[in-house]
Amino acid sequence: MQHDVLGFDELGETELKEVEVGEIKLLLARDGDRVFATGAKCTHKGAPLKNGTRVGNRVVCPWHHAVFDLETGDHAEPPGQGCLARFAVSVENGRILVEVPDKAGMTRPEVPADARKTGGERVFAIVGTGAAGLACAQELVRQGFDGRIVMIGPENTPPYDRTDLSKAYLKGSSSPEKVVLASVDELQALKIERIVANVTRIDAGDRRLVLEGRGAPTELTYDACFAAPGSGVAKLPLDNADMPNVFSLRSLADAEALESAADVETEIVVVGSGFIGMEAAAALAGKGRTITVVTPQTLPFASKWGDAVARQIAGQHRAKGVTLKLGAKVTAIKALDGMATGVSTDDGETIDAGMIILAIGAKPNLDAFGELAKDGKVAVDATLKAADDLWVGGDVASFPLYKRGYSTRIEHWRVAEQHGRHAARAMLGDDRPFSGVPFFWSAQYGPIHYVGHAESYDDIHIEGDVAEGSYTAYYIKDEKVIAAIGRGDDDVTADLHGVMLSDPCPSVTSLKAVEWKPKALIG
Repeated sequence: MQHDVLGFDELGETELKEVEVGEIKLLLARDGDRVFATGAKCTHKGAPLKNGTRVGNRVVCPWHHAVFDLETGDHAEPPGQGCLARFAVSVENGRILVEVPDKAGMTRPEVPADARKTGGERVFAIVGTGAAGLACAQELVRQGFDGRIVMIGPENTPPYDRTDLSKAYLKGSSSPEKVVLASVDELQALKIERIVANVTRIDAGDRRLVLEGRGAPTELTYDACFAAPGSGVAKLPLDNADMPNVFSLRSLADAEALESAADVETEIVVVGSGFIGMEAAAALAGKGRTITVVTPQTLPFASKWGDAVARQIAGQHRAKGVTLKLGAKVTAIKALDGMATGVSTDDGETIDAGMIILAIGAKPNLDAFGELAKDGKVAVDATLKAADDLWVGGDVASFPLYKRGYSTRIEHWRVAEQHGRHAARAMLGDDRPFSGVPFFWSAQYGPIHYVGHAESYDDIHIEGDVAEGSYTAYYIKDEKVIAAIGRGDDDVTADLHGVMLSDPCPSVTSLKAVEWKPKALIG
């Protein structure tokens, strides 16, 4: 049925406007005399795209920076699963008319099952069954690959949203079903094969994987391979680290066990003040719990984001009742009758605990790479290639950061998904360099958004009020803005992301000229 939704003159040239047709929310956008209509909510977490940043005929989600094509509704960049539904539009007598079929929804599948072509003889292997591996498999289908797609990993679960585990899942506002990215049935419909096994060796010379797993084949020969095995948890080399009430947080099984324990324990010690540890502390704060974070750092995140931002984040933790024991090293885990009872620190203090969370960092899963792994990483070229017919991405890959002049390893979930998509195209012969803009988010009493990448910086320019938690901090190197962190109403990282899609390192001069409002630089 055709619906008259708006006057053409009521829709600005660059505006994004949300309208409702029954229970369906539509996003309208103009391109000259044309009008596009798509679903109005991001397919990741449901953010209203009317508040997103428009870059030509694309929109950057305001929450987690997924990118959608406004003309087609296609999901152009992660995170999230699913594209926006697209609706036919006509303009008649100055009115915008949209065709909305009965029972229409706001989304459509990431890759429809009928897009899968088969019959080819090539075998494309994917080492890793997380978001990066899924992104690669889906992109292969999207690009028309007709051979076998085989995903291999040790977890007997469908791909899931690992970022949620230390955020919504620990808060109790998510569930195993909600974190699944693609179900077993959806993978089967796309004829994506799954093997539950460890890949113990990647033999790039013979294009062969050596596997170890009950019921799994012992090896698989491939024509092309994308390897993104991710990371495991770093271990604390202390006695009693294996007690039943000492937890790490990496897998869905870890999160389920930790959440269950947190329902009954009120004294919690978090060892480590990286993102996992601080997100877990934030997620578990309140509900009568006593939470202590023990860290050798003098101020968490200061080395990455500077003292002002770090103090603001630490202040929020303290305001929520979290105790930060800074500059302290855990020297022992105390135990009695087979259960941990607390930790001792190098200054002689003992902190009682009914449960302990070890969050001292991640260790890239590099064992299978053999000589390709050096200095804690696998070096890849601009297309993510590590060897003939082998592409590598995610936590383990050191890749050339686009137009930066150096390579780096980035342990961000969204970057891993970007790598998966790019590697799929490279496996099919596309030799363009990886040019994705890095972005990640944290949840600590509200979102923290970080766009770009700063190995180091010369200066920080802050717009907004750090003390009030509403600001954007720009990280500057050689008079270029290379990264930014944003919080609250003064967070403009989505706008800066829009700029970085074409100019990865905008100049300080250009941002000063627009009073640090990056949206003004988007053509």
